[in-house]
Amino acid sequence: MQLLNIKVMVWVAGLLGLSVAVFLMGQAGIPDILKILTMAGWSLFWLLPFHLLPQSLDVLSWKWLLRGEERAHFWFLLWVALVREAVNGLLPVARVGGEALGVRLLARYGVPGYVAGASVMVEVTLTLLSQFIFTLAGLLILIGTVDDHSLQRGVVISLISVLPLVLIFLWIQRRWGLFTVLQWLMKKMLGGRDLLVLIGDPRRLDAEIRRLYARRWGLLVANFWQLAGLLMGTAEVWFTFRLLGHTIPFWAALLMESLGQALRSVAFLVPGGLGIQEGGFILFGGAIGVGPDLALAFSLARRFREMSLGIPVLLSWQALEGHHMRRQWRRLRSDEGSVS
Repeated sequence: MQLLNIKVMVWVAGLLGLSVAVFLMGQAGIPDILKILTMAGWSLFWLLPFHLLPQSLDVLSWKWLLRGEERAHFWFLLWVALVREAVNGLLPVARVGGEALGVRLLARYGVPGYVAGASVMVEVTLTLLSQFIFTLAGLLILIGTVDDHSLQRGVVISLISVLPLVLIFLWIQRRWGLFTVLQWLMKKMLGGRDLLVLIGDPRRLDAEIRRLYARRWGLLVANFWQLAGLLMGTAEVWFTFRLLGHTIPFWAALLMESLGQALRSVAFLVPGGLGIQEGGFILFGGAIGVGPDLALAFSLARRFREMSLGIPVLLSWQALEGHHMRRQWRRLRSDEGSVS
């Protein structure tokens, strides 16, 4: 019953978000938005290869956590990272399904389940810290360049309210072991049994997490690559506006990207941040002189990139799943033939 309630909440949040997005586009003027996108035309396809740059920097962070695992080579991890992003961004899984799938794909490829699980959990924690620093940078830019005190106050309150959650997450993971929490989330959202089988003994998982945290200052290397990825994501925002025919300063792109990501993370129950992303870009765009039509054109350009890159990646994952199921079926038939 609880699982059903959570799924219903996600779907309801998605429908409400879609309604908000449609309403905002209607208010801004759909013809004006389409005119901006039409001017960009086919050049928007440049966003697909450009997005591989911030993703590659994130993968370097993940690969550093998986040092010693020969099977975890860069190109495979990049594909898994794209699958994780596509699942979290395009499917109604409240931004937790991608992480579970990442563990599953690594384990299927030969990385021990507890190592895969620990790397994903520690990476998620470091991502939270990196995004907090990134959001703080956006807030400082907002305070230094925008005179709207009500907007500044709202962002500060939101940032302060999220900080205790990050600290609690870190404390639980280091002191109690996060496996129980992850298992609960997976059972509520996805069933979770397959993940339990892949990871194996929870004590080995927790021990691996503690081993990764024992590196202490060495984790700064992973954080460095993540922050570099966030800055490259800011460059992607700047590049998108340039394709749309409106160049903005880099600091404005950083403000849009950092605070927009923070808003979308807070509303994690809304699939794809529908409505939340659009409203955030209008709000923060207005603070830097970007009109609602341009802000929504930018949002649609980003969704175009997410779908154009994400759908083929999801199809490749489904093809791999189908191949795996066929191999299992052949093995089962072979075993039945041996018994008979």
